[in-house]
Amino acid sequence: MHFHILQPSPFLRNYIRHYCFMEAGAAEGNIMERVIPTENVQLMFHYGNPFEVHKPDRTVIRQPRSIISGLSNNYADVTTMGQAGVVFVSFYPAGACHFFPFPLSEIENMDVDLSDIFNAEIREVEEKLLQTSSMEEKKIVVESFLMGRFKPVFSYDSLLIHKGVDIIKQSRGQISAHLLSERLAVTPKSLERKFAGRIGKTPKQFIKLIRFQETLKDFSTNKHINLTEYAYRNGYFDQSHFIRDFKSFSGYTPKEFFAKYPEFNIQADCV
Repeated sequence: MHFHILQPSPFLRNYIRHYCFMEAGAAEGNIMERVIPTENVQLMFHYGNPFEVHKPDRTVIRQPRSIISGLSNNYADVTTMGQAGVVFVSFYPAGACHFFPFPLSEIENMDVDLSDIFNAEIREVEEKLLQTSSMEEKKIVVESFLMGRFKPVFSYDSLLIHKGVDIIKQSRGQISAHLLSERLAVTPKSLERKFAGRIGKTPKQFIKLIRFQETLKDFSTNKHINLTEYAYRNGYFDQSHFIRDFKSFSGYTPKEFFAKYPEFNIQADCV
């Protein structure tokens, strides 16, 4: 399995973190990876065989060729099915809302076939991705689609969401939704509505997700402290609360996760 990162064109760099291409040959067999929740909406365009997804409730689905994934609370096990080729579009948390004409809370915990939203336009994108050979050419196809969908967000909403995300990240997810609304001088109800629409989670939900991500970053750089210390450093009330939240996002207890992925490095994560 091979990964390659391409950077967005200058205009799109304000909204998109990067494009990640993943390719695997049929000779490598079917490869299964656990996918855990991220802080951003993602697009996937398959130009190889679509993946098979095994969900926590034991349902198994075959992905469509083009997908938008909303912010999720859940993990899944994803398996390649022979020869694979896919490009992931990784948005910044406040980036995706500029390209999709609906509240992102509508796709929370969902993987949606893009052809159900954009119909023939997506079929054309899929055909072009199959016809092009290089990653740079495929990037141009994806960016052409995105540029055609771009619509600016009201400047007040954009500034509010960016500032809110910055505060949450600076606090490493250790701030309450109520205090966040006070810091932003906006009512909790208004902030909840704007976060749900523009990011896809309420402030409380997004804070919880960022705290989980920060715990993984902590593990990436500090691998030799005990679980109680991880819980304390990342703002959990007690170890049982830490274990419960961690398992709900990853499917593993912290002890199981750290034993299974001792070399885990979130900074190396493609998406």
